[in-house]
Amino acid sequence: MSVEHKGWDWTDVTSDSWNLISEEFLPVAINWCQKFKSILDLGTGKGRHAFFFAKNGLSSSAIDLSESGIEYVKQTAKELGLEVNAKVADMISIPFEDESFDGIICFHTIYHTDFNGMKKVLSEIYRLLKDGGEAYLTFNSKENPNFDKDKSIDGYTMISSEGFEKGIPHAYVDEKDIWELTYPFKIISMNKIQHFIRNGNPAKGIHYFVHIKKEK
Repeated sequence: MSVEHKGWDWTDVTSDSWNLISEEFLPVAINWCQKFKSILDLGTGKGRHAFFFAKNGLSSSAIDLSESGIEYVKQTAKELGLEVNAKVADMISIPFEDESFDGIICFHTIYHTDFNGMKKVLSEIYRLLKDGGEAYLTFNSKENPNFDKDKSIDGYTMISSEGFEKGIPHAYVDEKDIWELTYPFKIISMNKIQHFIRNGNPAKGIHYFVHIKKEK
């Protein structure tokens, strides 16, 4: 089974949180700035992480399925005087050569498909990373209140039925699933976080934040 991949229309997204580097990823991002040279922001949205790395002197690339998102990234990078190689692309088939990057950030993106789709994305990440390269990923937890296995299409995946995410898939996993998905990467850290307040606003959702490394 496969699901249709759809990009957000970023002209409908007004929350300023998508312009700020994520607090969960920030310590890893700072570390990457000290030891890496090339970064891919996979599912860049409005480019917050791509801009962060470009501002810190790294070679920064970005992809997103959303044409409006990539157009925003290109225009904003130009206005800020930053170099960001931004492309419209699907995360299951990424238009870069093997071993192109030291690090890949995939924040709140990889789960916008089904379970098999996530396997394909992890295979692409493995292909694109240099030996010793690292990736940082966000997964939806099956403990998330939005997940209902009986209403899922494959035991993992729900399709949003309303709002700006209407028609967009969301896959949900548990710890065992993450071990399966990330093999043969080495897991550096895996944390499960339940949000109550984010940026001063009520929030809900339970996610895994997973830091992995490609080793020979």
